Amino acid sequence: MNDNDLSRILSDAERVAKSGTSPRHTRDAAEQAMLSLAKREARDGEGTAAAFARLCESDARMQKLYDLGQAADMTEEREALTKGVSRDERFDRLLVSMAKMRRTPGETIEAAAARLLETDPVVRDAYAAVHGG
Repeated sequence: MNDNDLSRILSDAERVAKSGTSPRHTRDAAEQAMLSLAKREARDGEGTAAAFARLCESDARMQKLYDLGQAADMTEEREALTKGVSRDERFDRLLVSMAKMRRTPGETIEAAAARLLETDPVVRDAYAAVHGG
């Protein structure tokens, strides 16, 4: 990640922290920014993982990036639930939870839910049970 990308994501994290508005970046982008920051801030002889852990404990930028990721996840989940796929809110919440756990890198919650509805027999059966089919 280059300096401009990191700066843009950090600015978004700052904006979201101050205003509580929806993020412009995804959870994946926030996590990549955290990793990039850890690589840049690693001390001599310190690995990326150690730098990451150290920064998570003491660096306000890391906390804001983490919070940005959380906010992005909540926004994406809220949007997926708003669209809903069934008449049963419990099923939709379960589907969104499964999609969050089983999405591929870069895949949205909504896309993962659609994929699960098409490819996962358990999800298909649950959907059919909700709709009586």
